[in-house]
Amino acid sequence: MRYQIITVGSELTLGLSVDTNAAFISKTLGKHGFTCVRHVSVPDKIDLIAEAIRESLAQADGVIITGGLGPTIDDLTRDAISQALGRELEYQERLAQIIEERYGNRAIPLPEITYRQAYLPKGAEAIDPTIGSAPGIIISEDERFLFSLPGVPREMADMLEKNIVPWLETKFCSGVAHAVRVLRTTAKSEASLQESIEDLVRSLRNVDVGILAYPGEIQLQLLAKGANMDEAKAIVGSAETLLSERLGNIVYGYDDETLEEVIGKLLLKHALSLAVAESCTGGLVGKKLTDIAGSSEYFRGGIIAYNNDAKKSLLNVSSQTLVRHGAVSAATSLAMAFGVRDRFSADVGLAITCIAGPDGGTEEKPVGLVYIALSHQVTNYSNRFVFFGSRDTVRIKSANAALDMLRYYILDNFERAGGDAS
Repeated sequence: MRYQIITVGSELTLGLSVDTNAAFISKTLGKHGFTCVRHVSVPDKIDLIAEAIRESLAQADGVIITGGLGPTIDDLTRDAISQALGRELEYQERLAQIIEERYGNRAIPLPEITYRQAYLPKGAEAIDPTIGSAPGIIISEDERFLFSLPGVPREMADMLEKNIVPWLETKFCSGVAHAVRVLRTTAKSEASLQESIEDLVRSLRNVDVGILAYPGEIQLQLLAKGANMDEAKAIVGSAETLLSERLGNIVYGYDDETLEEVIGKLLLKHALSLAVAESCTGGLVGKKLTDIAGSSEYFRGGIIAYNNDAKKSLLNVSSQTLVRHGAVSAATSLAMAFGVRDRFSADVGLAITCIAGPDGGTEEKPVGLVYIALSHQVTNYSNRFVFFGSRDTVRIKSANAALDMLRYYILDNFERAGGDAS
């Protein structure tokens, strides 16, 4: 089944807001084997919305619209659907009662404009709201479908998962089941990852493999098809095993598992405490670590030492080291890692210093140059990286590389060693 997505809102076409709904819909439905062939954003103009609807229904099996279902004068999606399909809007008393209940226990009467949400195109099926007040819309039109959902992400996601996915599976997935598995990796590039698994991917049957790149991470998405869910899960499980064995420790986790979650589990497992010293990343590593509930069990704390005075006073980096080697150097990163480990009495110290850009680079030390150091009681070492991209991209890649460096250290010295590396 191929469908298109229309996101409605002048704030999107003017660049004032970022469209996250289309990405969420594509990702969610992709896990069930449904393919989005186009995303389009249109402003709050009835004629343009109606034109986009007609185009999408002519080109695909269906269309999913988000936005424009509220009560205000710029919520025009209902009217546009009416115009595009030639279906009059009809007042639904049942929906009006639901809307009143959603606004219940308020001291002031509902404005009359609120009841605009109780109108649906003739013959449409309503999706009752459980979070907001705007009903969703389901229409079947000449073997094609149209879904219209609220633009508020939480409301949209609720209706998509509870109403739209079951509807689509009933109509399009009879006798077919899909299972999805995501392998999360720290591969250096999409090309290197693909090259290492290309022969395996060609040998897989009933499994589609997609490669998705993010700053500091590359994901493999496996979508398996079977006659039933047990068969689909078995197929995707076999593919996962083959690919994981080939890739080894490049795979750090699965599905929604994050690198910081994996790090937390490893630190807890081996009773290790951690402290971090950051310069160019500005606390991003600490932020990632503390995103995990219970991280105080292993994360002692961090220091953002952005200038040289802070490095000297807070991390005990010597003036001699800074003068001789510079702030962005292996020697300085090592001193930072040792200093933060000592200051917090942690088992492991992790430090980052870099030139994130866009300025500050030289021929010898270009923008994107990063030194990441790790200090433990049995070893101290620093690794050099050069990352490309914007300032934010360099910072994200640096933070992920630091966490991955720690992951590999624990795997090499504790997991394989069977425990204590002290």
